[in-house]
Amino acid sequence: MNNITLGVIGCGNMGSAIVRGIVNKNILNPDNICLYDKIEEKSANLAGGTGCSQCDLSQTVRGSDVLLIAVKPQDFGSLAGDISADITRQLIISIMAGVTIEDITKSIGTEVPIVRAMPNLAAFVGEGMTCISCNSMVSMKEETKHIFSGIGKVLEVKESSMDAVTALSGNGPAYLFYLAQAMLEAGIEAGLDELTSGELVVQTLYGSAKFLAGSEDSAEELIKKVASRGGTTEAALSVFKEKDLKGIIKTAVIKAKERSQAMSEGKA
Repeated sequence: MNNITLGVIGCGNMGSAIVRGIVNKNILNPDNICLYDKIEEKSANLAGGTGCSQCDLSQTVRGSDVLLIAVKPQDFGSLAGDISADITRQLIISIMAGVTIEDITKSIGTEVPIVRAMPNLAAFVGEGMTCISCNSMVSMKEETKHIFSGIGKVLEVKESSMDAVTALSGNGPAYLFYLAQAMLEAGIEAGLDELTSGELVVQTLYGSAKFLAGSEDSAEELIKKVASRGGTTEAALSVFKEKDLKGIIKTAVIKAKERSQAMSEGKA
């Protein structure tokens, strides 16, 4: 990939995380990365911290083989008008939530290769989950996956699955944080101080997730291994079953998917 040039439009939190991942893992040479943000301080700070080049908008678009668009969805309409004349052969990668491949094509005004990507918050620590969808013109799938490998794992899905991806993976960190907060508060009510309870919760969730990732057993099988008959884990799980916690979580994810669909269809 050393001969590929990457232009990045939008140097906010996620755009910056992607660029830092690319540079830190030597996926692309910083000399091959051009940065633009309408707030010049953002692109200047990212350039200074990574060795990439700060460019104007036209330079970023014209000089790139791959163009990563990391602006807020509501800002894309005006941006498309500014860059459409300079779009020729570039692969466009979008991380704009709720903006479909069709939306991008219509806004650009011409058929171009487009990848729609959905990374999640764990990208900031290099352990993200990014799902990508491509239109039929994309010939650089492996290069795209390599770019996002800088911030974690990458999975290709159908674009019709993107609302479900948003509900499960995009929103997923918030669900875990909600569980963590509930566990922390429960620990305090059980007699622990806040610092101790917090440390126990964070390390338990971190270690358990790492164990699950490396295990050949399913989550359901692992639950059975932890919960001995008549023991303390079983006592806790019985409350989850009584309150139908699994049903509540499923309902919440479906609700999030429906909201994502409404936003994508402009019904929000």
